[in-house]
Amino acid sequence: MVKSPAELQYVRRAAELADDALAAAEHRARPGAFEGDILAEMQGAVFRGGGDDPANEYIIGSGAGSLMCRYYTGRRNLDADDQLTLEFAGAYRHYHSCLMRTLLIGKTDPRLIAMHAACAEALRAAEAALRPGEPLGAVFDAHARILDARGHRAHRLNACGYSLGATYAPNWMDFPMLFHGQPMIARPGMVFFIHIITFNADDGLAMTLGRTSVVSERASEPLSKASIELVRH
Repeated sequence: MVKSPAELQYVRRAAELADDALAAAEHRARPGAFEGDILAEMQGAVFRGGGDDPANEYIIGSGAGSLMCRYYTGRRNLDADDQLTLEFAGAYRHYHSCLMRTLLIGKTDPRLIAMHAACAEALRAAEAALRPGEPLGAVFDAHARILDARGHRAHRLNACGYSLGATYAPNWMDFPMLFHGQPMIARPGMVFFIHIITFNADDGLAMTLGRTSVVSERASEPLSKASIELVRH
């Protein structure tokens, strides 16, 4: 669970590749775009950068599938007004660094703007709670406190992330997970993917935001250089 300096070099390179994949997705995500083309550009960016196959499939979903949060077969073209959820990883020497985003296409529902603001606030709070010497359950509690206060208790999950490392198919998740009451203590060199997920199934609205951080000697450091601002096309 605690990565060596050499391992962290691989994790940081994986984070760079994940940023490249996100940039490719944002470039391709337009009304009418085919999900298969978006995936091809994302994975191509990782391969061109010398990266590896991820330990599980890239998750992509638009329309009703944007609320799935799991891989499923079949591809569609984006509608003129749509939402596109992406959960993926850069992988380098089998070390992973994950990102998660929901991109908005066309006309924007103002409720999604509010959901993104809540997700961004929750992500920053969770990252601030990821500190050496503190229980990992505090990370979940920080995220839940923000989302619940913003009216999303019914829309959030009961976990908000997990450790990452050198993992193999069929799963890039590693131990431990981030949930309420998780007693394990954060230590420098641990790496965690924190994902903030809100799914309003009643109204068909999805908003997600996530990135990978490494625990340092005093705090945690997000590895992605990409903006967490809302992306609209």
